[in-house]
Amino acid sequence: MSDSDGSCSGGASPDIDLRAYIYLALMVLIGSCTAPAAKYAVRELPAGFLPLVRFGIAGLCLLPIVGGRGGNLARLFKEDFWRLALAAALCVPVNQTFFLNGARLAPTSHVALIYASCPLFVLLMSVAMGQERLVPSRLAGVIASVMGVVVIGLDSFWRGAVGGHETLRGDLLLVGAVASWGAYLTAGKPLIARYGPMAVLTGTFLVGTVLHVPVALFTMPGWATLSDASGAAWKGLFFLTLVVTLVGLTFQNLAMRRLDASQVASFGNAAPLLTVFWGVWLFGESISGALLIGGALTLGGILWTSRPVRAGSRGFEGSLEVPPELDRLAPVPPR
Repeated sequence: MSDSDGSCSGGASPDIDLRAYIYLALMVLIGSCTAPAAKYAVRELPAGFLPLVRFGIAGLCLLPIVGGRGGNLARLFKEDFWRLALAAALCVPVNQTFFLNGARLAPTSHVALIYASCPLFVLLMSVAMGQERLVPSRLAGVIASVMGVVVIGLDSFWRGAVGGHETLRGDLLLVGAVASWGAYLTAGKPLIARYGPMAVLTGTFLVGTVLHVPVALFTMPGWATLSDASGAAWKGLFFLTLVVTLVGLTFQNLAMRRLDASQVASFGNAAPLLTVFWGVWLFGESISGALLIGGALTLGGILWTSRPVRAGSRGFEGSLEVPPELDRLAPVPPR
């Protein structure tokens, strides 16, 4: 039997959580625009400066929504500050240093290709921490979705992607970005289950911004003059801050409250695929056979990994369960 917000309780087999998949769809739609926006911003704005604005403003926007005293955010700081600090460090200074510098050096197709491996990192980390079991059927779906984007990325590479030492450096930095992002998703899952998605998101942004200050100060001598940046760069930063960070990650955390971290990460593989279709629609890029094959693999893997599984199935251990009294504390996302 389900409670009022759609969560399953008792011993009944789980139903499809429609709200969770709506959150995932919105997360993917917004996430598909992340790499192009980052490209615009990081070409002219310092990589050390961007996270301060992006996550600092997003955290301050969320703070009045979640409240500072007596709520889940206050409990989070009091009871689990060090775990929050770990998640915040992985999300902001570590991930953003890798991601922004990697996105500046590597082609956008490489960003999509390498980030497609994120579900494997998340699944392995979740298994190592005891949050999930390594279920063969789920692993097969993750691998299929990863292989789909690999097919698309390799096709782009063979058809003229930029080469050279800078591209290789960018690829290696993106591997670090994927590993740190997967670790952030895994570390944040128990916090979301206990304190709610919005409190964890707010705490992560605020603490992460503070932790990024030393990185910003260390890189400041190499910053270009901010006034020289074009309007396109500032628009890219604006989009990253208010749309990708504030809205997109809100939907991600709301989805993670109801699904396993590896399911959320695997579903996110549709974002680079969607980015390719934006290129077809907006810029007249052609659809190749590799794109069709890769798209089928990616979508098939996402559907297979994200499908509901009965709790009594052999070899399956369900998602990290949230007590009904905690599940009812999930705040309403900002409008």
